[in-house]
Amino acid sequence: MINWITAIFYFLGTLGFLDIENMLINNLIIVVLCRGIYVFGYVLYYGKYSKRSSDGEKLFSNKETIYYGMKQIILVLFGMIYFPITIFISFYSLLMFAAYLINIGKATNHKILIIFGNLFKILTPFIGILWFLFLNLDYYVLSAIAISLLIFLVYGLKNSSLSLTALMKKYSGRRLEKLPTILKYILIIFLIAFPSSIIITTAIYNPQSKQTFMVEMRDGIRLATDVYYAPGSYGGPRPVILIRTPYGKDGWAYDLYSQVYFIQDYHIIIQDLRGTHDSEGGNNFLLFTKSYEDGVDTLNWILNQSFCNGDIASAGVSALCINQYFYAGMGPSGLKAQQLWFGTPELFDHAIYQGSYHKSSVETWVTSTAPNNWQHQLDMIFQFYPKNETLYNSTSLSIHLGPHYSNVSVYGIHVGGWYDHFLQGTIDGYVGYDNNGTSRAKGHQKLIMGPWTHGSVYGGKQGELVYPENSNGFDLILNWETEVFDEALLSIPTDWSGARVAYYMMGDVDTYSDTWNYWRYAYDWPLDHVNDTWYFTAGGGLDKTSPGATNKNFSYIYDPRNPVANLGGQNQPFDLNGPMDQTPIEDRSDVILFETPPLTEAVEVVGRIFGHLWVTSNCTDTDFSIKLTDVYPDNRSMLITDGSLTVRHRFNYTSEAFMSGDTNDVYELLIDCWSSAYTFAPGHKIRVAISSSNYPRYGLNPNTGAPLATNYLNYYLANNTLLVGPAYNSSIILPRLINMDSTHVSY
Repeated sequence: MINWITAIFYFLGTLGFLDIENMLINNLIIVVLCRGIYVFGYVLYYGKYSKRSSDGEKLFSNKETIYYGMKQIILVLFGMIYFPITIFISFYSLLMFAAYLINIGKATNHKILIIFGNLFKILTPFIGILWFLFLNLDYYVLSAIAISLLIFLVYGLKNSSLSLTALMKKYSGRRLEKLPTILKYILIIFLIAFPSSIIITTAIYNPQSKQTFMVEMRDGIRLATDVYYAPGSYGGPRPVILIRTPYGKDGWAYDLYSQVYFIQDYHIIIQDLRGTHDSEGGNNFLLFTKSYEDGVDTLNWILNQSFCNGDIASAGVSALCINQYFYAGMGPSGLKAQQLWFGTPELFDHAIYQGSYHKSSVETWVTSTAPNNWQHQLDMIFQFYPKNETLYNSTSLSIHLGPHYSNVSVYGIHVGGWYDHFLQGTIDGYVGYDNNGTSRAKGHQKLIMGPWTHGSVYGGKQGELVYPENSNGFDLILNWETEVFDEALLSIPTDWSGARVAYYMMGDVDTYSDTWNYWRYAYDWPLDHVNDTWYFTAGGGLDKTSPGATNKNFSYIYDPRNPVANLGGQNQPFDLNGPMDQTPIEDRSDVILFETPPLTEAVEVVGRIFGHLWVTSNCTDTDFSIKLTDVYPDNRSMLITDGSLTVRHRFNYTSEAFMSGDTNDVYELLIDCWSSAYTFAPGHKIRVAISSSNYPRYGLNPNTGAPLATNYLNYYLANNTLLVGPAYNSSIILPRLINMDSTHVSY
């Protein structure tokens, strides 16, 4: 935490009062130069032309030399602090030099020196006033010039006319000279220490100025890259934090990470991704597909810079996180740790296609992020569908044709939310790094999953629910990240034998309980569990013990012109997201509901959830969607998680297996609803809703078998049927934990 002294200096720095770069480059040079001119005139005049009668040729005694030197140091230090003070001391010094020059001219009868001195005395304040009034308006500096001129006229002119003997006599008569020697030294030490402490503190806490580079990639494209040096380092070798963003290196990435890393001893580098903002890329670039190369090239560039000590970490949330996975999968040198918030190592599987096409997320995000070539981006997604090497292999860590988990050698902290668009990606990234990475990566990963929508680590209101204050995970995240980075970058050991996973066990937010809405800590993930099958029954029930004795077919008409509207869930922030009441869209003829009676005891679900359906259709292709909700006693049906599946891809994404269109042919589907950690409280009901649309979270299937596209001109009405009962056992699979004592850590 930043203490109050730090906060004061940081605040003053943001206002421009304290700026270490100006202190060292501008203020110091100006005040030293001007004060040096003053000293030259002073020594020349009094040392040669106005000698002290009692001391002959000697200008100062030894003690006076020390005091005079200390005085100049004090003035320089004070002059560095703030530019108006610099100007005040500098202009006064120049005016006094002009006065000494006139006196020398009079003593030597050189009229040219007198004329030059008078011109210097007049033009110095005149030029300064014109400059800071018209060319670089600054009222503080103008005031400083005016004060320096006033003091010179009242005080300086009189002093400069005195002989050295008279001047020394005047100073020796002052009360300051009568102070005990020890007090004089204390005063001098204070006058030196005070401005020095301000300068040093400013160097540590000063908001950093940036240096921008255009870093060339292997194909000649140059990426705009800002370097911020660690406060007080003056560009010396330090660990580096790399942040690569498509949202603009001067935007919120700077605002967020400057607050986190400027108070630590790290240099920060923020780079615009290829084709975005100030980086080059042309009109044919594809977002993320070159990240595995660009990231490696950037890391190699950093390693060759004098400010890097050889240790680099990367950081970022969402898109800033996603691109990190891909270059980490190339095993680059120097990359020691990663902060991975709300992202995925599988761009296609999680961001583009979660069983069905993520229409809203993809199209809204792409058009806003790549406004100049968004149509090309979308066309290439559809052209490369199903998966292909250009789009998929370069943005996946699970196959060996591009970046891969086996090359990952970083320590990592993975952070996600149960209502996040990339929740399964966060978990898969942790598991992939921890299980399949190099020996350095294995066992050096941490995972935090909170009750959060995308990036909402402060907890509280999510969707239509308000979680308790303990849902704020920022301190937990920061503490765990500090441990990870400290060991990876600073060689400060961290204990990896304890909890490496923290997950929030969600539940009823209206009723207090010590068995839900709290943090649990575990040694690893996934946790030991069994998959409980909850069968759909002919009576619309949800039964854990039996599918019942009766078979029944639940049929409905799916019309692409009238889809079930999306209402919250694992969406991006620009859509409705989080846990929302689904009752407004459940009373439809194309939505089938199954639910338990009010529960008599709590039911815990922790882990991966699947819908297991047996279906028929009169079309060769269609979608089936599933939602899991918690029905509160007041009948709100609060969404927990959902999933969808385009039937032609029921086996994989790289091939298409169409249905026959014959309603006598039955197909088995396994719909991935990703993971959750939820407790259904006593008195609540577990509900499952089956349909064929959830728009615009998922794109509309036209039921024609047409290639995936942004719009459909042709469509069929699909007569879709869900088969339940003992013959086919359609169900939802809910994981239940076992061996809690051996997998969890008590805090």
